[in-house]
Amino acid sequence: MTTATGFIDAHCHLADPRLDPVREGLIKRAADCGITHFLQGGVDPADWARQRRLEHTGVWRAFGLHPWFVAENTAQTCADALAQLRHELGDAVALGELGLDFGPRCKAESRERQRHYFRAQLELAQAAGKPLVLHVVRAHGETLQLLRAVAPRWRGLVHAFSGSREVAADYIRLGLHVSLGPALLRPGFRKVKEAVSHIPRDHLVVESDAPDGPPLEENCTFNEPTVILRVAEVIAANHGVTATEVLTSSRDNLLRAFAPA
Repeated sequence: MTTATGFIDAHCHLADPRLDPVREGLIKRAADCGITHFLQGGVDPADWARQRRLEHTGVWRAFGLHPWFVAENTAQTCADALAQLRHELGDAVALGELGLDFGPRCKAESRERQRHYFRAQLELAQAAGKPLVLHVVRAHGETLQLLRAVAPRWRGLVHAFSGSREVAADYIRLGLHVSLGPALLRPGFRKVKEAVSHIPRDHLVVESDAPDGPPLEENCTFNEPTVILRVAEVIAANHGVTATEVLTSSRDNLLRAFAPA
């Protein structure tokens, strides 16, 4: 992991195959806006391999078993992937995405398997001294309970946070950062929009989640890292500072959270 003087996209998926035809242009557009580094969200072993093939020096790898992968595969496939993660995690700056997803995409019968592999990955992160990239959907209570059960303090972030100010405060008390993204620019998401002004900037980071979500920039095929500039403007308006100050504090927070322990 290198230091960063430009801005950092706190969460994206540059190795996603959908970006193959447009990746270089996307990275150049980000660089033109001062965005030089990109923290990844790991999904499964195939994704980790694709991350390794990315040649851009600003990519920070994160390897993990996404809750969707856990929910959609057998226990044996998940066990094999966890064994591989133990072997490969040393090549990543963080473990993630990991977490719980109790939304409509994941069948209810997958929840126990999700809990098992979430805890297993938490224990692996502790043993390896790695920060977390958390994915949590409709499961904040159980996620917080498991985090507290494994360790009293953590490094890392809660990606695409859309919860309340009270839930944000619970994560912050555990040492985690709250990552805000394009939800602030879309209809709905009332809780997180009400929470923005209450999340301390020293625990707040800014992400695009590119290429996921509909494109929010003109002439873009996919959601792009440049969207963090617009997200920062919304946060800045809520905190009475400039967007540049938000992006700078986000970068500094990420450097602290994801530096080697």
